[in-house]
Amino acid sequence: DCIISNYINFTIVDLINSIETFEARVPLPAPLAVGSARITHRTYSVVKIATSDGIVGVGYCYSRGLPMAKIIDDVMTPVAIGQTAESPEEIRKLILGFNWQSAEHGSVTSAASAVDIALHDIAGKRAGKSVAAMLGATVSEVPIYSVIGYHYGKDESGLREEIDYALSRGINSFKIVMGADTPERDANRLKVLREKVGDKPLIALDAFRTLKTLDNAIKRVNLIKEYGVAFVEDPFLESEGVAAIALREATGVPVSFGESLASSKMAEQVLYYNQTDILRIDALVIGGVGEFLKATSYANQKGKTFATHIHTEVHSQLAAATPNLYPGGLEYLDPRYEIDLFHHLLLKPIEIRNGKAILSTEPGFGIQWDWDAIQHFSR
Repeated sequence: DCIISNYINFTIVDLINSIETFEARVPLPAPLAVGSARITHRTYSVVKIATSDGIVGVGYCYSRGLPMAKIIDDVMTPVAIGQTAESPEEIRKLILGFNWQSAEHGSVTSAASAVDIALHDIAGKRAGKSVAAMLGATVSEVPIYSVIGYHYGKDESGLREEIDYALSRGINSFKIVMGADTPERDANRLKVLREKVGDKPLIALDAFRTLKTLDNAIKRVNLIKEYGVAFVEDPFLESEGVAAIALREATGVPVSFGESLASSKMAEQVLYYNQTDILRIDALVIGGVGEFLKATSYANQKGKTFATHIHTEVHSQLAAATPNLYPGGLEYLDPRYEIDLFHHLLLKPIEIRNGKAILSTEPGFGIQWDWDAIQHFSR
């Protein structure tokens, strides 16, 4: 007699063991005017995921004072615990499907983005590669443009200092904020910038959705377009794409928006109706890595470039693997000016050298978190 044993082949998968969140609230050194609003803090929801293989990944999103950590704790963690950590896209679909009534809306999708980024951080650490390398990137640096002019001040001396400092770092593309003062003041600020940097550098404008009406937007943009404008960002809400088209047609100046789009399908629709010339994407809002890359691909298919929304540590890893980044590069807020306060949660921010962001080659996203600081600001 012989005994025939049947063996079942199976693969042991790495499971999500725990999810821990932190809501870091970092005070600004002085109140900041963002369009017509004034803010006193920057808030970041940080999520730490540990797997059954002992790998720890970290993601985050810009919570803007909203309860992102609570959303993750209450409605995402119960769904994700025990699921495979090896398929971020399946986890994203699972948690959004469970929260179908709020899926693909800003707060829920931002929270899901933080989870997705943590899972991609885990994937990179499991493979021993940076996220950029996993995505097939062949470059080691990505150009940046400096966002300047948040603080208007009594005159333009502060603006001139910001320009000079950016130029000293090799940065030669810019975005300047507008809408917090008169149209004439905004025109003068742009004139100062253009005279400082010359004719060639790309200059974009950030309107912070403050232009309100089409007539006001046309008046303001016509007043400044003689100084050479690469695009006007967020002249209106994303839902007002028809107004954006009308602004472009009336002024001849390209428009850009999309940072609050909550899925790649939303980006695809905006592109289909030609409501934006430069698609603006935030991986920490749109749903994470996969949705970001799909959106950039849709833009590329339409012959359009994309621009990013801060978060240079994350976006540098993703943009390095794409062919259609806006020629000015990634958006960058210099820690020197304490506008975005993310650097307060880090041991070391991303390196900027000769006007370019140097990609981390560490496994995952390579973000050097300062856990003491995160704990401190989360109290």
